[in-house]
Amino acid sequence: MSENVQFEREVLTTNEAVEILGLSKQTIYNYVKNGKLKLVYEDWQIDGTMKFYRDEIDRLQSTAERPTGITVLEAANQLGVSKATIHQYINSGKLSSEKVFIKGRNTSFIPSDEVHKLKATFLSNQNRKTYFSKNLAYCLFGLYIKRDSNEKARIIELNETGACVAKTNMGEFLNQEELVERGFYRAYELKQVKHSTKRGNIVFRFPFPQSINAPIFSLIDTFYQKIGIQNMNLYIDGNTIIAELKPVKLQYQPDRLEQDFEILQNCLQDGKLSSRPGLIIFSSNQEQLTTFVEDSMKVKIKQIAINHQLGIEEVTEKLIRIGLAEYEKKLDF
Repeated sequence: MSENVQFEREVLTTNEAVEILGLSKQTIYNYVKNGKLKLVYEDWQIDGTMKFYRDEIDRLQSTAERPTGITVLEAANQLGVSKATIHQYINSGKLSSEKVFIKGRNTSFIPSDEVHKLKATFLSNQNRKTYFSKNLAYCLFGLYIKRDSNEKARIIELNETGACVAKTNMGEFLNQEELVERGFYRAYELKQVKHSTKRGNIVFRFPFPQSINAPIFSLIDTFYQKIGIQNMNLYIDGNTIIAELKPVKLQYQPDRLEQDFEILQNCLQDGKLSSRPGLIIFSSNQEQLTTFVEDSMKVKIKQIAINHQLGIEEVTEKLIRIGLAEYEKKLDF
C-alpha cells in the first residue's frame, strides 16, 4: 500500500527543483548532504540526476529562510528615496549589502539596523533646507538641459550633502557626476530676493509625476524663477511633493494661467488662491490677533518655545488651538 502511494507522488529532477526554489544546484546538493532535503532514490547516479518528491520541494519552499536584512526596494520605501539612490549609498559605502541568489536571481540584502540609522539621520535633518545645494548649482525638481539637443533632465532627489539623482526625458537615472559628464546645465537662474516677512504659508500637496515634462514640474520651475528660494520650501513626503510658499502676487502668462490655477486649486492644502488677468494671488489663512497677557504667562510661553525650539508666535498659536479644542468639548470655561 505504501509503495502505491509512493509512486503516486509527483517526482521532480534537480533542474526542476532549482527552478521552483530559485536556488543554485550547489545549494540543493548541500541541502541533501545536510539532510534538509530527502532524495527519492539514494542511488541517484543510476538516473543521472537527483530526484525529489514535489511535496518535499513545496515543504522546503514554504519553510525557506529568507536572508537577514531587507531588499533594495524595501530600503528605498523606508527611506523615501529611489532604488537608484540606494545603489549609490551601497557603492559609496554608506550602506553595506550582501548578494544572495534567491528566486532565480541575485538579490541584494541590506542590514536593517544600517537602514534604521540612516533613516534617523534623515529625520534629524528633515527641517534643513535640502532642496538646493550650497552653491545653488542643483535644486530639487529643477530643469537641466543640453545645448544643441532635445535632452532634458530633472533632479528628483537631493540630499543634505548636495548629492543628487536626475531623471532624463529618456527615463535614465544619472548621478551628479554623470549629469555633468553628459553636458547638462541648469535651464534657468534662480530668483534672488529678500526673505518675505509676510505671515503664514500657502501649502500644496502635488502628486509625484512620472514624466519630467509634467505641468506640476513646470509650476515648480515658475516658483524657482519668480518666487525665489528665500520664500519657498520643497520636500518629498512619500509619493507626494510638498510646496510651501510665502504670500505673493505672481505675474502669469495668460496662456498658462487657467491650467496652472486649476492644478494649484486642486492641490491646495492650506491657504487661499485668487486670480486676476495675468496674475495669481497666493494668500495665507493667518490673520493678526493682538492680546495682552500677564508677565508670568509670557515667561511660561517663552520657556515652552525654548524647550521645543519654536518661535513664540508658533507656540502661542498652538496653545490657542489646544484651548479652542478643549472649549469646543465643554462649550464652557
